[in-house]
Amino acid sequence: MSFEVRFDAGSLEQARSGAIWGGVWVELSGVAFPESGWNDMPVAFVVEFLDAVQDVRAASGRRRTVRFFDGPYWVDLTNRDGESIELSVNAAVPGGTAVASAEELLRSLNAVGDALLEACRAHGWGDQPDFRRLQALRA
Repeated sequence: MSFEVRFDAGSLEQARSGAIWGGVWVELSGVAFPESGWNDMPVAFVVEFLDAVQDVRAASGRRRTVRFFDGPYWVDLTNRDGESIELSVNAAVPGGTAVASAEELLRSLNAVGDALLEACRAHGWGDQPDFRRLQALRA
């Protein structure tokens, strides 16, 4: 697949507010966006992304935008034909658009979500609200 969500488990930390911060970014054809190691809220971002993919795949032509929580960056998702989703970023990057099957995209996001849940459990963050939302989406 030419689109992946990435995160850096070693960079995860919990702010005093309870939010989980760390490196999270997307790769389109191997190009990182916004940049490799982008510091943001990876659990909340993956929750929003999973929710958007599940919504978009429900009907041809349906669209959603998933925003990074830090910075003016986002990914647009469009259901092209009922089976594939077009993903594009809001910046001029080489290969800034990709198409993936909805099922393949969900499998990839679920794997990232599972890895994030495992990393958060290891830190003892199981009561954090974004963790619980991600856990519910994975149930």
